[in-house]
Amino acid sequence: MLNKNSIVVKTFALVVIALILSANSYAQNFPNTSIGVLDLNRVLLDAKAAKRASEEIDQIAQNIENELKKSDSDMINEQNKLIEAQSIMAPEAFELKRKEYEEKVQNYNIERQNKVISIDKLIESSRNEILDNLKPILEKISETKGITVILEKGTVLLNADKMDITDEVIKTLNKELPKIEVSLEE
Repeated sequence: MLNKNSIVVKTFALVVIALILSANSYAQNFPNTSIGVLDLNRVLLDAKAAKRASEEIDQIAQNIENELKKSDSDMINEQNKLIEAQSIMAPEAFELKRKEYEEKVQNYNIERQNKVISIDKLIESSRNEILDNLKPILEKISETKGITVILEKGTVLLNADKMDITDEVIKTLNKELPKIEVSLEE
């Protein structure tokens, strides 16, 4: 009986040693891991290019809003004139004018929706330009600091302050991309 237990113990010990050795050689295939943390939302809010783009987009949106308010007022005035004219117009003539007005309203609503979409596209393209310029900066900082993994701050529960590379990224981004071009495509 002692012999059987001894064989089991020796076999178990060999298996454990084999697992330890294989895990150690497996781990040698990967580099030492050094983690950096980046607050991407802060980069997209605090970088000079992002701030300027946001100001320009706000101005464009305000101009569009003012245009739309005037157009809304014009459409309401036209509707009121049509309603007033109904009593003095022949039914066939009124029906023709009503159909023209409805078509005009449909076209106006499509144009209005396209203008709102264009603002969303401006925001998206500005964000994408910043993100495109961010990748080489992150690669450079990672290489300099020996960072192998960068995590987004929103996914990290706790980290040491020295792991946060956000300030350095913003500083470098401000140097390399002080401004982006924002224009409304019509």
